[in-house]
Amino acid sequence: MKQAKYLLLATLIAVLICFFNLPIVTHAHVPTEGTRHSPSLLAINPGQFATFIEADGLYRQGEFDSAAQLYRQVKPAFANHPITAAPAPVYEATSLSATNLTTWNNAQAALESENTELAVSSLQQVATSQPEFIPGVLQLAEQLNNSDREDEAIELLDGAATLYPGSADVVMAQVQTLAAAGEHIEASIAAREFAILHLDHPQAGDFEDLAEDEFKAFSKKRKRDSIIGGVTNIVVGIFTGNKVPWESWDSAVDTYEVEDLMLSNEKRFGAKAAEQYVEQLSILEDPEVTDYVTQLGMEVARPMGRDFDYEFYVVQDNTMNAFALPGGKIFVNTGLIRATRSQAELAGVLAHEAAHSVLSHGIQGFFRDDTLSQLGEQVPFGDFVTTLISLNYSRQQERQSDILGTRVLSTAGYAADGLRNFMATLTQNTSSPQIEYFSTHPTSAARVTYLEELIQRNGYNRYALEGVDKHSEIQQRLS
Repeated sequence: MKQAKYLLLATLIAVLICFFNLPIVTHAHVPTEGTRHSPSLLAINPGQFATFIEADGLYRQGEFDSAAQLYRQVKPAFANHPITAAPAPVYEATSLSATNLTTWNNAQAALESENTELAVSSLQQVATSQPEFIPGVLQLAEQLNNSDREDEAIELLDGAATLYPGSADVVMAQVQTLAAAGEHIEASIAAREFAILHLDHPQAGDFEDLAEDEFKAFSKKRKRDSIIGGVTNIVVGIFTGNKVPWESWDSAVDTYEVEDLMLSNEKRFGAKAAEQYVEQLSILEDPEVTDYVTQLGMEVARPMGRDFDYEFYVVQDNTMNAFALPGGKIFVNTGLIRATRSQAELAGVLAHEAAHSVLSHGIQGFFRDDTLSQLGEQVPFGDFVTTLISLNYSRQQERQSDILGTRVLSTAGYAADGLRNFMATLTQNTSSPQIEYFSTHPTSAARVTYLEELIQRNGYNRYALEGVDKHSEIQQRLS
């Protein structure tokens, strides 16, 4: 530890020496929520339990149609949502309406004459009227970037990526625009999300490489800013005549080391953080329960594609809560396991948490806003980890995890509405003191509506395996 501190001090002093020879230059779409409704619950009474058991048995035997018929008898219907799918993307100008074709041609003529303002105005009309015309969106984004209107370009491409998440052209433009604007962690997440959700796409590997490159760019920038910040503090101390306290210096070095570990190796950082939590929490030692949760978790985490050493911990706590640390370390309370009604529900929660870890949401959240400025106050490590997992996820991050979690839940053969059903339970019990999940996972009836629309729009099977029998056995062990 001391060697690392002295090495960093030497580096900063060297930079400080160079500093005095240099001139000082000072430089003064998330989709809207759906209609709220009171969500139906997956209530399993004694009579329905027998039907679920029979349906689960049929499903495990491969008699999927017969199982689905039984599931339909006991599972409540979704609300009647008007599902309006986005029009299919088009790439040929001949697909434009007569008016938009004229406007598009005017935009091309304006670009040839270098009339950027007219070109942007015309392209905006086309993109607004027919957002499915991908070349119009991409060309507009390019011109906005060339006109130093990066924020507008980012907003435009975010909306286009929401409508057409499977368009490699749109997502690539989104990633490149974010990267050019210095939003490297957001660029990394956008690229990784495409790679994971479209594993069979011929460019999936390219997007995975982009995700790694952008994360490295973010890490490099953070470390550079950290060193510059240290030098600045020393310079200020020298010019103001204030002696730099060694206690503050030690804290700064500790902060740098924690941040460096978090950025350089998510897996090692997650493992270190998990050690802290295992020491602080009451971890359940029942191998049958732990193995059950681990098996479910691995079934939904492995398809997400990150090379993590996944570990699942069961915490003896009656509150309904779960959280994910970087690197695939997932904690779930016994209270949450009791609150879920089936394997599908618990697997849905685990998939959602694994998605947060896979998409690096915890790290992104920590470096968002001014949280980093408090890092020096969060060392020792345990307090720092507490801050990390208490960060609220943004609506966009929640939806990213909902999409990825629900997709892999369906792919794994479980009822695709598992996560939705658990969220409906939380929504119906928002006043319960037993619920902590809301503190880090904002939810609402509108979010349940969104999950229902997601399942219906993508044709995910909600009449697949529920798994109430084994889940009931595990719950009895927790009584």
